[in-house]
Amino acid sequence: MWDDFDLPGAVTHELRGFGRTPLPASGTFSHAEDLEAAIGQGPAQLVGASFGGQVCLEVASRRPELVSHLVLLDAPLPDHAFSEQIREYAAQEERLLEEGDLDGATALNAAFWAPTLSRAVGPMQRRAFELQAGLEDPEGVAPEAIDLGSIAARTLVVVGEDDYEDFHSIASRLHEEIQGAELAVVHRAGHLPSLERPGQTAALVLSFLKRR
Repeated sequence: MWDDFDLPGAVTHELRGFGRTPLPASGTFSHAEDLEAAIGQGPAQLVGASFGGQVCLEVASRRPELVSHLVLLDAPLPDHAFSEQIREYAAQEERLLEEGDLDGATALNAAFWAPTLSRAVGPMQRRAFELQAGLEDPEGVAPEAIDLGSIAARTLVVVGEDDYEDFHSIASRLHEEIQGAELAVVHRAGHLPSLERPGQTAALVLSFLKRR
């Protein structure tokens, strides 16, 4: 497990609308600006999974001086042309949320992204849906595209072997367009390798972060 590895000074940054952190009742906000404020003067080593990885990408692009190392675990890109499979899933989830069926949306989400971990992931996703319910922009202000060429951090791109093809395509693009980026595949893992294969993923990430 991750707790078996020594990583002094590590801080978990919680995005608004997830866990215990509510979203603002009105007005706009930016996940990237929140993370930049948490980093302070920097530089920091950032590790982000899924949407959290996209937030880390945005910070590394906007403020390259703040990020020394960047680890992206199955991160999406805002300008990726997602497949019909992903679009159909997103439309079905949105319909359930509009109907107020948080249980149905939670079950769909967990089955799609973490079918072997639904009992662990389900309550976390249910909490996020509760915090985000009724708000027009739960993901905050985000760019339509991220300038990958501006990222100066040493970067490791990680993708689960069994994740959807969209994320393999995105991982390949990140590997190609971020200068010097490395690419690694976590075997027998899907979209959430840090939960599905925690030991393998932690060893991979920490080995990368400890390199100078």
